[in-house]
Parts: sequence; C-alpha cells; structure tokens
Amino acid sequence: MDRKKQLHRLGYALSVAIALATATAQAATSFSLTLDFTGGGLSASQQAVFADAATFWENHVTGYQPVIGISGITIAASGSYIDGLGGTLGEGGPTAGGTFNGYTLATTGIIQLDTADLTNMENNDSLYDVILHEMAHVMGFGTLWTDNGVYTNGTGQYTGTNALATYKNEFNQPGTTFVPVELGGGTGTANGHWDEVNGGSGPTGITDSLGRDMRDELMTGWVDKPAKIFVSRTTLASFTDIGFVAVPEPTAMALVVIGVVGIGLRRRDRAA
Repeated sequence: MDRKKQLHRLGYALSVAIALATATAQAATSFSLTLDFTGGGLSASQQAVFADAATFWENHVTGYQPVIGISGITIAASGSYIDGLGGTLGEGGPTAGGTFNGYTLATTGIIQLDTADLTNMENNDSLYDVILHEMAHVMGFGTLWTDNGVYTNGTGQYTGTNALATYKNEFNQPGTTFVPVELGGGTGTANGHWDEVNGGSGPTGITDSLGRDMRDELMTGWVDKPAKIFVSRTTLASFTDIGFVAVPEPTAMALVVIGVVGIGLRRRDRAA
C-alpha cells in the first residue's frame, strides 16, 4: 500500500473514532462535582486543592450513561478532628442518591479530612491524592458497588464487566475472573478498595506495562508515597460499571498511534 493510501485509511479511522466518541458524549448526561465548603476547617489553599481534584475527575469521568436524569454530585467538604495525627487521614462517601435507569448513584456526599493531618498532607504533597481518593468514594467507588451488583461483601471479588476486562489487559492477568478487593484493614478499608498487602507493607507483584505495582494505585486502602501514586485504567473503567461514562488514560501504544496519525494528517494538509 502506498503512503498516501495508508495515511488516508489512518485518517479515516481516526475520524470514525472521533465521531463515535462525540456521539457517545451527546447521548450521555454531563457530570460535574460541586464543592460546598460551608462546614469550615479548610484554608483557601486547601480548598484550591479540592477544586483541582474535582477537575481531574470531571476530565476523566465525563458523564452518566444515557437516560440518567442527574448531572452531578454536591460534596460537603470540611476539615474536622477525626483521630489525631497519623491515623485516619480522611473519610468520604455518599449521603443521598437514588436509582436512575437501573444504577444506584449519589447526588450528594461528604468528605471530612482530619485537621490534625491537614498541614502535614499539604506539606508532603499527599493532600491532592487523599482528596482524589475520597472523591472517588463519594462517586461510588467501593461505597455503591454492592448496590450496583458488581461486588458482594466478603468475597474479595469485583466482577464488573468493564473494570474486569481492563484489569486483565492492564495488569497482565488474562485468566482471572475478578479484580481482587481488599478484605483486610477493618471497617472503612475492607470491601471498598483494590487489594494490596495489609498495611501497604510490600509490593503485590501485580504490575502494569510501566512496571507500576498495584500497591501504588490510588484506590488501594493505604496511602503510599505521592510520587508513586497513579490512577489505573481499571479504576476509571469501574466507574463505567456503576453508571458513568469514563475516559481512560490512553495506553502508550495508543499515544504513539494517535501521534503518527496526527502527523500524517498534518503532512497531507500541507501537501494539498
């Protein structure tokens, strides 16, 4: 095949992909996070970190599945004493919601961060990741799994279709029938996070194509070093399982292909 025909086919494939993504976005309901800071306890800089975290989720979970008549979640965010320095850093979850087109979804939620830990978290750059983590719980990660039929408490086996398929590919687990869920750590940790060694004390040995171990994934039960924390495509896909439209980070190969197609189209435009 000559270069011109190859570029034409690549350009056509890209245009089809864009058209399909646009059609999906138009069919779905938009999603936004509204922050309510009237509970107090947060400085202006800490509130700004909340806003940055909300923007992340709005960019990666862009809407709801079609025929869902809500458009977002209002989160009451505050700082208050929980258990003192170095214990529980924060807690979050839905406070109200309902069933929409077969999915159980939150409409309001709460995030409380321990005032004893806030300054330390801000200084060591872990505050952003902790807020991202708690926002995911408000959106339903681990908190609305059983209501949406993707997990049964006590089994340690998440079976949502989208996240499971992504996990098999992302973490090279082709034969598995579930994504492992944490059963240790007690109430607040068990049954609501991806599995890791109890206390986050060692690697799981389950790594993605970039060599990142599952222990460092955002939605495990124990906080790791901020520089190592990542959001997996499996986590993003899990939101699709519970009623959202998620946009996973492209794989390295996808970035290369998109880059090649983009260069080809630019060169073709110049030659026209």
